Amino acid sequence: IRDKVEENGDKLITMDPAMDVTKQINQVEDMITQGIDAIFLNPVDWEGIRPALVALEKAGIPIINFDTEVKDMEYVTAYAGSDNKNAGYVCGEDLAKRFPDGGNIVILDSPTMNSINDRIAGFMEAIDGKGFNIAAQQDARGDLQTSMQIMDDILQAHQDIIAIMGGNDPTALGALAACKAANRTDILIYGVDGSPEAKAEIKSGGQFVGSGAQSPISIGVESVKLAYLIL
Repeated sequence: IRDKVEENGDKLITMDPAMDVTKQINQVEDMITQGIDAIFLNPVDWEGIRPALVALEKAGIPIINFDTEVKDMEYVTAYAGSDNKNAGYVCGEDLAKRFPDGGNIVILDSPTMNSINDRIAGFMEAIDGKGFNIAAQQDARGDLQTSMQIMDDILQAHQDIIAIMGGNDPTALGALAACKAANRTDILIYGVDGSPEAKAEIKSGGQFVGSGAQSPISIGVESVKLAYLIL
């Protein structure tokens, strides 16, 4: 996004909400005060972000929503994202091929992030009726550290897990760290993103076996195209 915007001689202001929706709403309000012409928005909480959407509409600022959809799509001028349901589906499909008899699995989701909801829905669809039992399903907030702590507790409570599905690569990498620390290297791990870190783990031939890949670069490029069409 930055490359394309600056190429055009325009200015891009970026802010990191650090996974805090209240902070993100405040940041959006700051941007409105600064007199922005459009906003690229990736919501921390797809429902909780609503006050920011209302404020942007009131200010007449177009919203280019990218990667994770907001719940109230009527406020959004344009959306760019990947097929998140399919990204989860391909992971489930691979797991079912590896374990034709099923087994106990763990799902680390993040209900406030709709992209992750879609990925988990796709994954569940792919493994439906294939003999898999969900031993634990918890909110890892799409975050590596949170995932690591949660997975540490789950590993102590469950001995017979065969696989973990993380809603994104940071979640999967957190689960991987917990498994390595507990010497549970037999558990297969899946994520979504196709991030450089995940690809390196997959290439190493260890227990991180798959990531439903998307192209963040393409999402960014498409977002900018949409923004300039609108402007």
